[in-house]
Parts: sequence; C-alpha cells; structure tokens
Amino acid sequence: MFIKLPYKIVILLTFFIITGCDKTAPTFYEKSTSKQFTDVLQDIEFIITEYNFRITGRLHIGEAIQDRGIVDFPDNEVILFCNLSLAEDMLKIEPQYINYCPYKIAVFVKNNEIVLSTHLLPESTDNVNLDNIAKKINIILRSMIEYVASNDPFNVQPNTTEILEYE
Repeated sequence: MFIKLPYKIVILLTFFIITGCDKTAPTFYEKSTSKQFTDVLQDIEFIITEYNFRITGRLHIGEAIQDRGIVDFPDNEVILFCNLSLAEDMLKIEPQYINYCPYKIAVFVKNNEIVLSTHLLPESTDNVNLDNIAKKINIILRSMIEYVASNDPFNVQPNTTEILEYE
C-alpha cells in the first residue's frame, strides 16, 4: 500500500506539469474603458467592418440572464466576427484552427468598468506559416480592442504597418 501511494503522486505531478506547461494555453487581451456599454458595442461594430470583417453573431448573455428575472445582473455580450480570406489561409495550414473561428470580442462589466476582451491565437507553434498568420490576426484583434477602449478614437489608428510585415 505504501509503495502505490508515491507512484500515484508521481503520476499526478507529471500530469500537472505537462498540462500546466502547454504552450497553447489561452491568452486573452483586455482593456477597460469609461465609455457607456451601448457606445462600446457601436464602436466594436464599426471597427470590425473597418478591418473588412463581418459580424456573424451576437451572444446577449447578460440580457438573457436579466430576462430570467435577475434584473441587477451586469451587461455581458460577445460579438462574433470573421474574415473568410484570413480564415481560409489559416485553415489551409491547420484545419484544427477552425476552433478559433469566428473571432470574438467579449464586453462585460467588472468592478464598475466596461472591459473588452479577445482570445488571441497561439504564436509559437511548430509551423512558421501558422505563427505568421496568428501574429497578423492578433495584431488586428489588439488594434480593435485599443480602438474601442480609447476615449479619443481619432488618436488610435489601425495598426496596418505591423500587419503588412506578415503578408
């Protein structure tokens, strides 16, 4: 009995070390803003179309929970969007990356602030071509968040210089 216990502990520790060191662990990029929730949603719609993406759906999670009777539940919304050309390039290299489509920006209230968040793609894989596309998409996603979070969007320009470096 005593010999089996350390063996199980070694297996558990090995499992935690391996899974904890996964280089594809999700990475989120977040910014907060003092804008009103509805203004943030309008700015997201605008910047998505400016980058030639199309909105494919909306998840009105906060509103749905409020409709269930929890009236003081904070606003939460996820906007889904896609660019078929980028998706095609990415999926030709790695079909499993369909799991990152569509891209999304989540908007939620945290500590009385409006927070914008997006899930970034892994940039350090074993495939340089995939890494380059991921870097390009991540630059776009970060730029979108920066634009929407800014109180003066005329001072935030889309980051096309870095995007062109990966083409």
